[in-house]
Amino acid sequence: MKYVQKRGAPQAYRAWCRKVQGTWEEHYGELRGDLKSLVLVGLIKEQGDICAYTMKRIDIFSSHIEHIKPETLCRAEEAGSDLEYSNMVACFPRTGMAHRCRYGAQKKADWWFPALFVSPLNPSCEKRFRFGRDGAISAVRNTAAAINTIRVLGLDNASLTEDRRRAIDELIYGPGGNYPLSRAEALRLQGQVCDRSAGGFVEFCIAF
Repeated sequence: MKYVQKRGAPQAYRAWCRKVQGTWEEHYGELRGDLKSLVLVGLIKEQGDICAYTMKRIDIFSSHIEHIKPETLCRAEEAGSDLEYSNMVACFPRTGMAHRCRYGAQKKADWWFPALFVSPLNPSCEKRFRFGRDGAISAVRNTAAAINTIRVLGLDNASLTEDRRRAIDELIYGPGGNYPLSRAEALRLQGQVCDRSAGGFVEFCIAF
């Protein structure tokens, strides 16, 4: 999991929220079309083009707006709280897929128990998990929150684990598997893999 440092919401979205405040339109279900796409683009950029839960590469066609605290719970507790940009992240996959994804946001669904969940908005989230050479994930110090987060998000799903393994192999040995990194190259890459100077993060960067 990669820490997501929240920035300000898009200006047009903030203006819309002010406009609907106190009206029947003040809920997430009324966010539509271009404005919804604008929010999603902002979230993707904020996250360096990777999913907040899985670190898979995402774009506007492969992701959706996810409420970390479920949208339905927010709305039940306080009108308009489901519009809080600070509770939104971009996650794989897109909405409207024929089959539900077995890991990530769709597996989490409406589950919510904050004491047992490691949020990508927590600055220490990157230190709560470790990854093996084979792409496997485990909880650092076996803390209950990290163990439960792996379970709730399905971060140990075989397909996702295999995706991480392939990405690690490709990074180390090159696309064809014939050009392994030298020690000097590996050390240099270690300092760059989580650098977003080019705009986005490397897919599965924390696993590397």
